[in-house]
Amino acid sequence: MNNYRIHGRFVTRSPLSHISESISTNSYLAQDPILQPNGEIEEVFAYSGNAWRGQLRDLSATYLLEKLDTQIDLDEFHLLYSGGKIGGDQSIDILKAKLMRKIVPHVSIFGGGIGTQIMQGKLKVGSSYPLCIEALPVLHERYYCGLATKVSYADLTFEKSFTRFDDSKNFDLHEKVKVSDQHLLETKPKKKESEVSTQMRMTSELIVAGTQLVHEIELVNVSEVELGAFVAAFTRFAQAPYIGGQSNKGHGRVSYFAEIVNLSTGEVQDLIKINSELPQLSVVGQQAKDAYDEHLTKIYNAFLEQKESEIRGLLGASQCG
Repeated sequence: MNNYRIHGRFVTRSPLSHISESISTNSYLAQDPILQPNGEIEEVFAYSGNAWRGQLRDLSATYLLEKLDTQIDLDEFHLLYSGGKIGGDQSIDILKAKLMRKIVPHVSIFGGGIGTQIMQGKLKVGSSYPLCIEALPVLHERYYCGLATKVSYADLTFEKSFTRFDDSKNFDLHEKVKVSDQHLLETKPKKKESEVSTQMRMTSELIVAGTQLVHEIELVNVSEVELGAFVAAFTRFAQAPYIGGQSNKGHGRVSYFAEIVNLSTGEVQDLIKINSELPQLSVVGQQAKDAYDEHLTKIYNAFLEQKESEIRGLLGASQCG
């Protein structure tokens, strides 16, 4: 078992949206207040650790189920994707918790609730802050020079407006409407105040493309297989490397780079790079993922074939096909 710290870095390849609040048709970025060395408070964009952790959980769960070609019950779906739910008879089953951690590294890493029992995850995810002067007080010391000392946060945001066009006003498309209804397009009455407009102008506050966002992730007391479950989520992320919202508009496309620090030895190694068609895993990352894949193929198959009732009691699994 080892403790690790992951130094992660997003580089936005398109504008990034991560909304805190919306007022009318305007949306504004999520921000954290940060105390500056001069005693003033400055608000700086923060891509929340909760959002990134939730995305990694979903990716890890999807990787697990696709790898096993397995369907699960609704309660187990909520456990894998949302952390489960708390309720039912008051009971704590230590042996079941240990077995769950051993068999399902995903749950061991991300945690979850089963009945009235909460299994704490081994993953702690920090928020991602842009490399800029105002974020320096919360950045790792490795960023105290270079880009972070040269860029002001005010230069990293902008507003962009979008218009949803009313296609009923495009006469070339009228032939797509049933003949019996075409006259409605031509004689459409004046819109009432209570009606929703089919044409709307919206404005979003965005982070500019090319911005670097950095964060730290802690992995506490994890095995190589559990580290592999974590790495596997990133290989799934590489298939659609988007964060934040409005990806349907092309927002949130990123490259991603991560280093891993063994907190017992102090050894620092590359972990993964996602900036091309396929993720580039380091030796340590590939070894961990291989160990996890081997666990899935050997251990799960053995349980599903030889101890079917026991594994179903944990996961409610049923093989597809």
